Amino acid sequence: MMRKILLDAVVTIGAMMGMTGCKMVSGGGSSDSLLTDSVKFQQTDSLLSCVVSADVPAGTDSMAIGVRTFINAMLDSMSFATAFSSSPGPAYAGDPADGQAMVRYYGQQGVDSMRAMDHTFAMAPYSYTASVRKMADTPRYVTYSVESYCFLGGAHGSTASFTYNILKPSGRVLKATVDTAQVRKVQPLLAQGVADYVTAQGQKVTAKEVLGLLFIDNGIIPLPKCPPYLTPTGLCFIYQQYEIGPYAMGMITFTLPYDKVKPYMTTEALQLVGGA
Repeated sequence: MMRKILLDAVVTIGAMMGMTGCKMVSGGGSSDSLLTDSVKFQQTDSLLSCVVSADVPAGTDSMAIGVRTFINAMLDSMSFATAFSSSPGPAYAGDPADGQAMVRYYGQQGVDSMRAMDHTFAMAPYSYTASVRKMADTPRYVTYSVESYCFLGGAHGSTASFTYNILKPSGRVLKATVDTAQVRKVQPLLAQGVADYVTAQGQKVTAKEVLGLLFIDNGIIPLPKCPPYLTPTGLCFIYQQYEIGPYAMGMITFTLPYDKVKPYMTTEALQLVGGA
């Protein structure tokens, strides 16, 4: 349940930001590296462990403002309070440039929500971790990873992992990298990518055989709910737990080289990798 809440909420907000973008500010950004401050909230005791962290940029240009807006939206969408509290409270409304205050706000939300839960039968402390971290910085975009982990007892915890490209100088999230009209044509590449992932985990399968392992309709592998993201070597696909396969398969992840996937990419994504 936690995984589904995080998947739907984070993807919805990411898509919304990709469509609306951010207000441009005079003096807008450039292709210069995005300087960030790594901030962290952590509280651990006998009942719980809560860690929230983010790489927050300074500055008043469009890029810095866009990334800070993105970070606030992500922390709000995947906050523990949003997932489990009947009245989670509003998103952080202070100055997002104060990264420490923003992270502390969501961290304290998590602590308060976990303390309010019943710990009578807990065999181990409840745990929640959320992070929004800069992964890469290129002249045309930065890449941010959004990750969370929650454990409230049971056999295992629940994990979610998303990655987004944020465009320079606007600070807008890249909302689509694969043309949705090309889903059927890209099937051989998706099947091979999944097969390569499964084989790397120790179970050798072919692209044809892997379809029988997946939770899909009509033999069609859908695109991930979170758009595949640009990397230096290709387009990276990440499927969340249960998105197309059983929990035991983990997060199915693979990268399709640009020389194979470019015919199926959106015009905007192609321009960013120099392939339009």
